[in-house]
Amino acid sequence: MSARARCGVVLLVVASAHCVPTLSGSDSVITGKRILAIKAEPAEAAPGAKVTFTTLVASPGGTVSGAPIAWDFCTAPKPITDDNAVSNACLGSGDLGADAGPALVAAGAGPSTAAKTPAKGCSMFGPDTGSTGFRPRDPDATGGFYQPLRAELSGAPDAFALVRIKCDLPNADADQAAAFAKAYRLNENPQLQPLTAKMNGATVALGAIPAGARVTLEASWPAASAEKFAYYDPSSQTVTTQREAMQVAWYSSDGSFDTESTGRASSDMATTSDDDFQAPAATQTTHVWIVLRDSRGGVDFGRYDLVTVR
Repeated sequence: MSARARCGVVLLVVASAHCVPTLSGSDSVITGKRILAIKAEPAEAAPGAKVTFTTLVASPGGTVSGAPIAWDFCTAPKPITDDNAVSNACLGSGDLGADAGPALVAAGAGPSTAAKTPAKGCSMFGPDTGSTGFRPRDPDATGGFYQPLRAELSGAPDAFALVRIKCDLPNADADQAAAFAKAYRLNENPQLQPLTAKMNGATVALGAIPAGARVTLEASWPAASAEKFAYYDPSSQTVTTQREAMQVAWYSSDGSFDTESTGRASSDMATTSDDDFQAPAATQTTHVWIVLRDSRGGVDFGRYDLVTVR
């Protein structure tokens, strides 16, 4: 595998269902062009449905608009011998050879695209493997299955999004499947509300941050964004109810965040998440990006300018 395939790839992941990791802030500073998020609308659909995908692309100079992105669906299941989140066949050219065909299927070009997801998504990446030769895929902690989507932009690492697809309920009898189908509602994207900043508990305008100050930035979302959803518990073989966890990823063109990821576990009813930010000492405009993800793969994002003054 090439160095580009090993190192030049970013996986845009969903939030953990039960906990939210706290990571160092070293990756939150944007030093080059980078795809930070891919939003699918609708957030969950059956294979073969038309979905619109939109990117958030950042650079040290600000948000990149009109990025000429090449979009491809990965159609190669990941063998257990591959240690990546997606099949190695979907890295690089995606050519599996004349006998097997391509591992990548074109899905459009431009900063956004509307394309039908592969019709065999539940066979390739779900429980309906049939004659594919691969074992049925295990659902994630929310019962979900995901279709990989690659976004390629010159000068930036390739990005992979895991797009949630609706598949049949595995390992359930007819009554359980019917109960689940009646109760389950497809995921919807969360809604990110405007960013706020505070110093010593008092609100401060984003356009008037004291240079070199330490401020607390707060992201928020409506309570309805953390959705409740039906979940089939294979251990008890019953349909139960879960609630989504929420994760916030923080990025900036300068300054530094304490952590790159914050959020709320599924049991936490709060609708805010904050991160401390060390503002640059110089008077300048600093670009900030926030990506909100729920544990079923829904995404929203925002872009803001922080102005440091004396």
